[in-house]
Amino acid sequence: MLVNFEQLRSIMKQSKLLVFRDSAPTDAKEPYIVYEFVNENHKRASNKILKDMPLYHIAVITKGTEEDITPLKKVFNDAGVSYAKFTGLPYDENDDTITQFTTYVRCING
Repeated sequence: MLVNFEQLRSIMKQSKLLVFRDSAPTDAKEPYIVYEFVNENHKRASNKILKDMPLYHIAVITKGTEEDITPLKKVFNDAGVSYAKFTGLPYDENDDTITQFTTYVRCING
């Protein structure tokens, strides 16, 4: 199911993880969610834009394991949100090695 942007934010917050746009404060405690706008498609008819369809990159930042994405997957599944498969990549943040589990969600606005 496609959701609008406000629904997406609300659903992510239901996971009980902290949710930030673009970046988290340096004192944020893992795990937490960071989301970013990626691009936009349009639903068109008769050469008019009927709906904007933004794509968001969503990351669960954690020092833990893939178990830390379970709360987000649960609220997405419960709400029927369509999301891409999760991918995990280690990286450094504030001199700590952490993992970023990422997915993508397409919304529909308008």
